[in-house]
Amino acid sequence: MRMFSDHGEEDRARIELIPMIDIMFFLLVVFIFISISLIKLDGVTLNLPKADPSSITQKPQIMNISIQKDGSIFVDKISVTLEGLQDNLEKLKTQGLQDKEQIVVSGDRESKLQRLVDVMDLCNRLGFSKLSIRTETQ
Repeated sequence: MRMFSDHGEEDRARIELIPMIDIMFFLLVVFIFISISLIKLDGVTLNLPKADPSSITQKPQIMNISIQKDGSIFVDKISVTLEGLQDNLEKLKTQGLQDKEQIVVSGDRESKLQRLVDVMDLCNRLGFSKLSIRTETQ
């Protein structure tokens, strides 16, 4: 039984950490540059035609319906009843705007849920499909 081997200290296998760390940093930098370049690419690079921006004048139409705590209804800051809201929506429907009009319903946190449901049901019955409820982020 031998206590010492015939191999010298220089023949022993060992892991070199410095080159491994260099390679890992290199790979990290390569992945960062690749991810940055991918973020900026939204699609194929094109040479787009020029147009006059003043020719596009039609903006999306948004109707804001607000319901206060006491149940009163406002259409774009004008107080209306539920019947008045129905008249406004029917007027838009006769103009053929039920598919183009975006309706945003804003309700006070302490308002009755039934009032909100009444407004949404009225919009749905008259064919307004673009209906959303405005909330605050927490």
